[in-house]
Amino acid sequence: MMSRTVRVVVIGGGYAGVMAANRVAGGKPGTAPVEVVLVDPGAQFTERIRLHQVGAGGRDSAGVEWAEVLHPQVRRVQARALSIDSEDRAVQVGNHEPLRFDWLIYAVGSGEQQTALLSVTNPAAAGSTREAVAGLAPGSAVTVAGAGPTGVEAASALAVARPDLLITIIAPSGLVHPLTGRQAVARRLHHLGISVENGVVDPVTGTITSGGHSRPAAPATIWTAGLAVPPLAAESGLPVDGDGRLLVDATLTVPGHDRIIGAGDAVRVTGAAGAHLRASCAAAIPMGAHAADTVLAHLSGGTPSAIDIGYLAQCLDMGAGRGHLQFVHPDDAPRVVALSGRSAGWVKEQVCRMTVAWLAREARRPGSFSGPAGPAVAVG
Repeated sequence: MMSRTVRVVVIGGGYAGVMAANRVAGGKPGTAPVEVVLVDPGAQFTERIRLHQVGAGGRDSAGVEWAEVLHPQVRRVQARALSIDSEDRAVQVGNHEPLRFDWLIYAVGSGEQQTALLSVTNPAAAGSTREAVAGLAPGSAVTVAGAGPTGVEAASALAVARPDLLITIIAPSGLVHPLTGRQAVARRLHHLGISVENGVVDPVTGTITSGGHSRPAAPATIWTAGLAVPPLAAESGLPVDGDGRLLVDATLTVPGHDRIIGAGDAVRVTGAAGAHLRASCAAAIPMGAHAADTVLAHLSGGTPSAIDIGYLAQCLDMGAGRGHLQFVHPDDAPRVVALSGRSAGWVKEQVCRMTVAWLAREARRPGSFSGPAGPAVAVG
């Protein structure tokens, strides 16, 4: 007698969700057949780490066809998940009938904070930024709110695409930020004509406050100063932290909801295993793989292992084939060694290509599950 099909629903088609769906679909969970359903509203997979290039006008799109990255046995539902009923094990999806699940992998990712400013957080926002930038006259000012990786990459790409613009990065610790304060990064920004200023940008009004004085931001102000997660977990009554991130243990399982697993930016791993993890593609892919391994371990009668992700490097695209590569300890603390210039730019480009290649390879991997993966190394 054939066993009942087990349904694994994955919410979110970003790096974590696609990796999780592919690995479950390609695994060997035991005797029961498995159906994998991916819920995501996008018409394409988005290479999110390319969106700053789209916003600057240096790239037409960050979209990749689903067929290139998704396992052929994964059923895709193009819709947005509206709620999760953990008791009945069902996900309400757009105008569809509720999707019942035996196991749920929550990988909804992150997005921009509430703002009326430009951004490069998603394809639509990057497209709007691209149009706004294209309409700027030579000599126009552009404000980039945020001195983190997205802010530096967006400003650099924009300076390369439009060297006729006056670009300023503004952040509370702009001049001494751990990133913009690095000598090689500061030198590259200076070479590109990008100014860095201490200050705060109001995400609603766009007002800049610096040195006790306020002034309007540039008409083209790009917000990169923070990410927010969808309220789906909180509104569904699942345990979340103060930022709305789904709380999971070291196996990526939600305490009190052992059929729900989390991965990616919208998840906070409690305890020492997740203390160093940051919202990034570098963490999302190995988290997605481990979420799948946790589900597969249960289905094969095994015991899930604790996640073990160690970072190797932080890499930046600084425009025109140049970059900055900062080697780090496994806990993401910087090492002394760093690379800059074209060699770092080459490494950054290979890392970007590797992320899609990794997903594509997992999508075409023959079933070979033999237990949870060991330590993962994250670059990005």
